Amino acid sequence: MRSNLLLISKIGWRSIWRNKRRTLISLFSIVIGTGIPIFFVCIAWGFYAGLIDDVARLMSGHITYEHVEYRNSPSNDLWVDDIQKIDQTLNNNSEILTTKQIVNLQGVAHTAKGSVGISLMGVEPEKEITISFLPESIIEGKYLSKGDERWVVVGQKLAKNLNIDIGKKFVFTTNNVDGELTEELFRVKGVFKTGSKEIDGHFVQSDIGIARKVAGLSNDDVSQLGIIVKNPDNHENFIKDLQKSVAKNSGVFLSWQKIMPDVATTIRMDRTAISSFMTMLVVIVLFTMFSTILMSALERKREFASLLALGTQQIELKIQIFLETIFFGLIACPLGALLGISLAKWVEGYDMMDVVGGKTEDMTVGGFGMDTIITPLFSLPLILQISIFFFFAVQLLSILPIYLISRISITDELRSA
Repeated sequence: MRSNLLLISKIGWRSIWRNKRRTLISLFSIVIGTGIPIFFVCIAWGFYAGLIDDVARLMSGHITYEHVEYRNSPSNDLWVDDIQKIDQTLNNNSEILTTKQIVNLQGVAHTAKGSVGISLMGVEPEKEITISFLPESIIEGKYLSKGDERWVVVGQKLAKNLNIDIGKKFVFTTNNVDGELTEELFRVKGVFKTGSKEIDGHFVQSDIGIARKVAGLSNDDVSQLGIIVKNPDNHENFIKDLQKSVAKNSGVFLSWQKIMPDVATTIRMDRTAISSFMTMLVVIVLFTMFSTILMSALERKREFASLLALGTQQIELKIQIFLETIFFGLIACPLGALLGISLAKWVEGYDMMDVVGGKTEDMTVGGFGMDTIITPLFSLPLILQISIFFFFAVQLLSILPIYLISRISITDELRSA
């Protein structure tokens, strides 16, 4: 049996090279069909991974710890306490890179020119420098330092709308934890530009100390605790473990998908579109391959009939056809994966705006700006998944030729010879 299988394999290998032109066209189709989806997936998933990480680090982390009611009504009187102890516990976890304590205040900024609704985020500047990209986005002045009293950094669009620049003041009005109106005078230390209209037009950062003072919170209270993890995609079980071991009754851990649903929805829709594109490629490639294998099988019907007449078993011919499709897949799918990876590596570092045109400000997802520098994500499991999918899709093509073999009439085929 083993020797028969080896002989059948040799015959199958020779058969696919009988018509070299048709075989090369089929191999080319599979290589392109495998390589192009891998290329697009590496590019798109790289953009999404960068976006998720940037936004999570700027806002409230890949995982956020907050008051159980804060998501429904993010008011200043919903905070979590005993945060220093929880923060220390979390930072001892090997899956967590770091944490960031946050005090969020919603209010209005006033100047002589007018008023604008803003979101003021109190952070720890010394940590923010190592976590977020915002300190690197400063285009005028400087970023915050630890203990900065009444100094803030504002977005370029907000500075323009309020007619303020470095050293200028504005009045911030908000509610404290008791629901009372309170005002604070802030001075601009730096102006940033992220490319996001929402952030550049309505976002302000201050030292967490002054934010706590304005809100009326103690040093052990925060609006949110942002958690930066090693693997942002696989954290559902991790969140459950954190909830059981760390969270108090008033606090809850939430993933970035729940904190930023617009971003998650947009990414999910884009990935669905890419999957649809891949499905179309599969259909085109399979149609080309199907035509090749079917024509090859029809041309060899008399040959098969002769072999059957000489005593060859049908099962042996069926195995031969099946092995031919395996050879196609084993040759073309790895070459396709190599092509996709090579193309993605080749365009790495290019600015996408130089390729497609347009402005960086137009590249937004869920209101957040995207880094337009191409940074592919080479995910081995994803590349293997696409390659294996195409490999098995090609194997399905052997079904019809195998069926034709089972329907061959030896007498009719030899009589027509």
